[in-house]
Amino acid sequence: MSGQPAWVRTLPLLSRTLAVGAGGGALFAWLGTPLPWMLGALIFTSVGAMAGIRMYTPPEFRRVMMAVLGVLLGSAFSPDLTGQIAAWPATLAGMLLYVAVGGGLTMLFFHRVGRLNGPTAFFAAAPGGLSEMMLLGPAMGGNEREITLVHATRIVLVVLILPPAFRYAAGYVPPADLGSGGTIAAMEVYDLAILTAAGVVGLLVGRRLRFPAYQMTGPMLLSAALHVGGLTEARPPYELLAVAQVIIGCGAGARFSGVRWIELARPMLLSIVSTTGFLLLAALFALLLARLIGLDFKAILLAYSPGGFAEMNLIALSLGIEVAFVATHHTARIFLVVTLAAWLSSRIWKRPQAAAHAD
Repeated sequence: MSGQPAWVRTLPLLSRTLAVGAGGGALFAWLGTPLPWMLGALIFTSVGAMAGIRMYTPPEFRRVMMAVLGVLLGSAFSPDLTGQIAAWPATLAGMLLYVAVGGGLTMLFFHRVGRLNGPTAFFAAAPGGLSEMMLLGPAMGGNEREITLVHATRIVLVVLILPPAFRYAAGYVPPADLGSGGTIAAMEVYDLAILTAAGVVGLLVGRRLRFPAYQMTGPMLLSAALHVGGLTEARPPYELLAVAQVIIGCGAGARFSGVRWIELARPMLLSIVSTTGFLLLAALFALLLARLIGLDFKAILLAYSPGGFAEMNLIALSLGIEVAFVATHHTARIFLVVTLAAWLSSRIWKRPQAAAHAD
């Protein structure tokens, strides 16, 4: 038994978690909400976890599903993007300023107002890289539980705020097929083989080359190359994307397992304030950049919003808002956050005792 993978040993717990998440996803799909399978799974598992029901999804499942989403994101790249890419350096440069200003102000808020110690405030304030911050923070003397709860709350808040806001304030209607390539039964064997190869090979290469969020960026880059090269125009099937959304939603919600309401109160309040600040700052940057370089305000806002990597790209997919642009900028955001956090923290405090690279 000891040699079995963790997900096999915890199969009953996993089954319960996925059942709760799938039930929430099915309800939200029936209600016609944006991003139904992920939002439903996220809300149901979060509420269940905080009510004392233990929730769990193994990291291996999330890696596989992120690879699926990476392949889908890569399919949004095409030769038509050539003219648009010329404007991206300006928004990528703005991303560096956004991360530095937003992270710096948030760190001061956490330290001065929230009374978090220096390392905890620093790593909790990073607008991204939850897994990496969970490793780097404790190695530098930060409080792992507080860092985790602040980041988990940030991810949940952004996912809960943005899709409904775009749906009801901007009139965006999500596509019924989640931006997929239709049902699996209607796909050609050749296309399925190409997409599978992009996911598997991209995952392995991304891990080998230590890409940020390699589970998604590796498959995304390889899928983009295949689609730009004209080898396929296919996208992953609807059924697989629905499963991917449920697992990613369950994974986010399960982070609240074992957390008592009293423990969650302070980190959640701090995260609500800081996330609101980050979103307002993102809106300000989006407004300025949209006027300066003429790109779509909504696309820039999504590209700068401080949600989880997988979750933010799913929002772009569900709303059909310049997926390639948003995916590229969130890749840059994660890279900047992790690189700057590791570099700055090693000079402010002691060097980390463990490797900083994480899933």
